[in-house]
Amino acid sequence: MVGVLLAFTCFGWAGTPDLGSSAGSSEGAVNSDVLKWGHMVNSLFSWGMWKILFGGLKTTVIIFLFAAVGAILLGAVLAYMAISHKCAWLFKPLNWFVTTVHDIPSVALMMFFYYVIFAGGMNGILVSIIALSVYTSGSLMKIFKVHILQVGKGQIEAGLALGLTKGQCYRYIVLPQAVKSMLPLFVAELKVQLRATSYAGYIAQEDLIKSVYSVREHYTDTFLPLLLVSIMYLILSWLIAKFINLVYAKTFKYD
Repeated sequence: MVGVLLAFTCFGWAGTPDLGSSAGSSEGAVNSDVLKWGHMVNSLFSWGMWKILFGGLKTTVIIFLFAAVGAILLGAVLAYMAISHKCAWLFKPLNWFVTTVHDIPSVALMMFFYYVIFAGGMNGILVSIIALSVYTSGSLMKIFKVHILQVGKGQIEAGLALGLTKGQCYRYIVLPQAVKSMLPLFVAELKVQLRATSYAGYIAQEDLIKSVYSVREHYTDTFLPLLLVSIMYLILSWLIAKFINLVYAKTFKYD
């Protein structure tokens, strides 16, 4: 009963009746409620609305996947330079750049890349991918570096003493332990990046959030598309965690 009352309150359909109201106004309220429900049902089964939402979903997934790959690669390269102390002349400016950029709101960075650096002359999806790759790489670099260095040097030395190469020591000793400990933070950072894709609408991209505005313009409904988009983001977040755990289980199955 409480849930029903809350639902009616959220939609603006529940309320304390006015004792002085006429029967005609009551009938009008009932008809209005029926129309609202009918409009929502029609929108739910409208292919046009789903087409708009799936178009936004496609854009969001493309931006996230390529930005995640770019951030992981750039973060891994920076972490390798930091640990190995190689290419210090390149690492220092890159490290300063990505760590400084991470303190800027991702939407501001995205708009800066699109409107200032590329002056609106590059595809917005590509700009979003570049901006989010740079934005997330700083955090991933720190995660990679800290968790790899947490594995004691004594274990690497023991592996070398047993005849393993340095690469094999990292593959079979260091990485399984480092990846296992960094997994929660890594997944959380990817989820942050997924949410940051919602800013692509600021550079004229029809992502999931922007698709809500399009649906509202065509179907004058806000609640239903917002609910569906929220569910889509929840499903995407769940898939990210499942996929990362699956990759870890397959890669380090026997470690």
